[in-house]
Amino acid sequence: MIGCNIQTIRLNKKLSRNELAKKIGVSQQFIQQMETGQKCPSLDTALRLDRHVHVVKDVAELYRVSDYVTIHVPYTPDTRHTINADTIAQMKDGVCIVNLARGELVDDEAMMAALERGKVARYVTDFPNNTITLAPNVVPIPHLGASTPESEDNCAIMAAQQLRDFLENGNIKNSVNFPNVEMERSGVQRLCIIHRNIPAMLANITAQLSGDGVNVENMTNKSRGDFAYTLVDVGSAVEESVIDDIRAIDGIIRVRVIS
Repeated sequence: MIGCNIQTIRLNKKLSRNELAKKIGVSQQFIQQMETGQKCPSLDTALRLDRHVHVVKDVAELYRVSDYVTIHVPYTPDTRHTINADTIAQMKDGVCIVNLARGELVDDEAMMAALERGKVARYVTDFPNNTITLAPNVVPIPHLGASTPESEDNCAIMAAQQLRDFLENGNIKNSVNFPNVEMERSGVQRLCIIHRNIPAMLANITAQLSGDGVNVENMTNKSRGDFAYTLVDVGSAVEESVIDDIRAIDGIIRVRVIS
């Protein structure tokens, strides 16, 4: 769990996260150990970052001094309702609470009551539900950025464009099991070759094309793990017998020709 004190100033240029923290006077407090006994895995790293980062031994101290409290713990039976009426009572008046971890970490009824009386100024969460979504001073946001209507539309367009590019040009982008391979079209035909990632594959492919009298205009190759993908643009139409010769090379998995 992290808390911070913030002083507001005017910013007129882009800053790094560390520079921004210094500019706005952020003093961060980390609770080193939660009730579950889980230690913050990046605590030592955080301590080395800046003198503005402080460790507190008691979570009550963090609540007492923090203007903003953010939650960063998994949901377990022990962490359920970590933020509840008792813990909120220990916080500063007008505190802002940010929960981007799990919805069940916060007692919604206690949060609603605290918001109503002004103890909590804002509650930001990406786990909106029927209880809190329309409540005053709650800022509900999607749990996944990809779940917004705009993101879903853009993802659908991107997927269609990338699939079309693969079908028409053999280019691969954002595949889960193949490397990204893109090359501008040149030559008369393009060979899209899936093969094992083993020595001498490119030499064997180009030697076979050369032996069959085919000139290579351009070529690119990328690998991922045991497999690789090669695009070859050639200067003339390739006979089916030439394609068969390439398919016969040891380690070749599939050859596709795009005119």
